[in-house]
Amino acid sequence: MIPSIAPHDWKRFLWAAVAGAIIFIFTQFGPAAGDQLFSSSTPKVIAKSEAESTAKKFVREQFGKAAVTAHTIYQTDSLANGYFSKEELLGKFEDKYDAKFPTDTFQVNLDLEDGTKAYVYVHMTNGSITGWHWLGGQSAGNAQSVQTSAKAFAETKGFRPEELDSLYINDQGDAVLHPTGYTLGDASLELIIGVGLVDDKAVITRYKPAFQAPADYVSYVEGQKKTGSALSVVSLAYMCFISLVLSLIYAILYRGHTTFKRGIFISLVFIVFYIYNNLNVLDGIMATFGEQSRSDAEMKATVLITVVLLIPVGLAVYFALVAGDGMWRSQKRPLWPGFRERGYGEHVWRSVGLSYLFAAIILGAQAIIMVAMKFLAGSWATSDATQSPYNTDMLWLMPMMAWCAAISEEAIFRLFGIALFKKWFKNTFIATLIPTIMWALGHVGYPIFPFYTRIVELVILGTVFCLIFLRYGFITAVFTHAILDSLIMSFELVSVGGGVNITAALIYAILPVIIAWVIKSWHNRRTPIRV
Repeated sequence: MIPSIAPHDWKRFLWAAVAGAIIFIFTQFGPAAGDQLFSSSTPKVIAKSEAESTAKKFVREQFGKAAVTAHTIYQTDSLANGYFSKEELLGKFEDKYDAKFPTDTFQVNLDLEDGTKAYVYVHMTNGSITGWHWLGGQSAGNAQSVQTSAKAFAETKGFRPEELDSLYINDQGDAVLHPTGYTLGDASLELIIGVGLVDDKAVITRYKPAFQAPADYVSYVEGQKKTGSALSVVSLAYMCFISLVLSLIYAILYRGHTTFKRGIFISLVFIVFYIYNNLNVLDGIMATFGEQSRSDAEMKATVLITVVLLIPVGLAVYFALVAGDGMWRSQKRPLWPGFRERGYGEHVWRSVGLSYLFAAIILGAQAIIMVAMKFLAGSWATSDATQSPYNTDMLWLMPMMAWCAAISEEAIFRLFGIALFKKWFKNTFIATLIPTIMWALGHVGYPIFPFYTRIVELVILGTVFCLIFLRYGFITAVFTHAILDSLIMSFELVSVGGGVNITAALIYAILPVIIAWVIKSWHNRRTPIRV
């Protein structure tokens, strides 16, 4: 029997959805956020092509070298951003220091005509050169000449001589200065200035101004990351063993209650978009290398490894779909109705409507949880180049990842996970709790601290997804998950701006309705067969 949606459910969930939407809008687009979003004075991010042109012109003027190739990625100082966020100093930093010492830049990687490499950092809004590093030139000689040249150059950047007394030479032979008076909270400005010789003339080969977060903050974050990484391994082990190995075994054991034809199409859709979306963010991977260049062969190897490692994930999703369907049907609970079942089309259509309400409710609940965690645990977020929309090749395709997450996570952690642990422990609460915790642990890699912030958030929201799945079925859970993630990612598209991105955001917002309507129409043209 297909899970029903009672008429009174619509009314109560509609009011809850309205409340959730209001809470989300109030917390995410309140006075401060609204001013930034709608203000005509909000700086516009320059195009990557403009950053490349600026960088090419700079290296020609600074070093007398022409650039053969150029590639631009988004780079960020996660530690500084995190510290300012935690101490609520971001606004002060942007007003006082961002124009000259930004924490977020476009990093232009250049191959020069003489075979050397250069890294040029361009301000994302005003287009100015904020730093660079040319891996060329001859050694400048003794430390005294480096110090003299470094101080003289620092003065050309607006620093007064009396601010530059703190200076030493690091292991790379660069001058390191800590100008007095340039502090914010316990963070202080550091200048790294490299000096080289070109035709016996001193040239500034490196200039890196950056605010350094205090040592205790850096130590704390590193400890948090280590703990988060260890917990992610637990979730990965769950994915490898439970999702792939056990789902294969149970798919075979319960093959009499289902068919191996189930899930083929949806698994193929998942793996195609999942592979593409991972390749779509290779610039994010490149950003983690910093100034460690990678050859074309190394990048191709990275692509190949990425594709190879994602194929088992696709198999895990497929067998989880088959095994989960068979296990629930063996209990006379077809929580994932088939296309040939009577009423399937109407069920899909009602499910998508209910899912929009659930998504709005969850958005509101998520906002409340994050506000509560900030108040109770002092939670804060920081930047992450690997997850930035600016490191996405085709940004307008990013929300397709929402469908990948919805399909895979609902199949592995809900459809199969709950069925498996319910069989083992004969207890619905335990059966929902274990996969929900494993699901939450898989998200601790996000740049939110303390690490347990996301665990608390997702254990609560994961429990909600479990209730949706158990009461309204797999299709409703997938639609809810996809709509929720699509809306969040669409907000990112709108924040980046551009006609293509905004149009894509609107399409993704209504895409579930289009999909449900197509399925319903197609099903209604077929003669349903009761299973």
